[in-house]
Amino acid sequence: MSSRPPEPAAPALRADARRNREQVLRTAQQLFATEGLGVSLDEIARRAGVGPGTVHRHFPAKEALYLAVAIDELKQLVAEGTALIATGDPAALFTLLARMMANGAENVAVKSALLAAEFDLRTAAPDVAADLTRNVADLLDRAHAAGAARPDVTADEVMALVAGAFAAIRHANAETSRERSAHIAELILDGLRARP
Repeated sequence: MSSRPPEPAAPALRADARRNREQVLRTAQQLFATEGLGVSLDEIARRAGVGPGTVHRHFPAKEALYLAVAIDELKQLVAEGTALIATGDPAALFTLLARMMANGAENVAVKSALLAAEFDLRTAAPDVAADLTRNVADLLDRAHAAGAARPDVTADEVMALVAGAFAAIRHANAETSRERSAHIAELILDGLRARP
């Protein structure tokens, strides 16, 4: 993977500009997942209900939009992980991992485009990637303490298995089938659960 420096921090946006940017990200994420990466920036603008200039101002190239969508998805997963930590549920690890794998299956086109462009999210958004790994580690510690997860598995191994799940889902051509991708994810999660 390329060791490109992380994207510079965006300047603080006005509330309306922030809402527009978030709407563009949500719309792009949905369109990329359902219609593929061929959808134009102008079509994303139209469906997001903003002008083309708004999209082009925030994302001058499609690759910038791919990266922003992927980072936004990571931030959503971090928020979900933080909420799951607050529940105290020892099985919350499996909930977060299932969501991470589903997210990867839904957004395989974006992730593939980033790989092709040699973008590594861990390099592009190291703080967000570290937060997600920390959430997984905290949930794994809780699952270990409750006897819900195999005692010999580490957080790094769990993250490697999630990355492997994306490859397995892609290999099985299961990206467009929630049932098939969820089944593959469940097979992987079963291997992480403690045995009686």
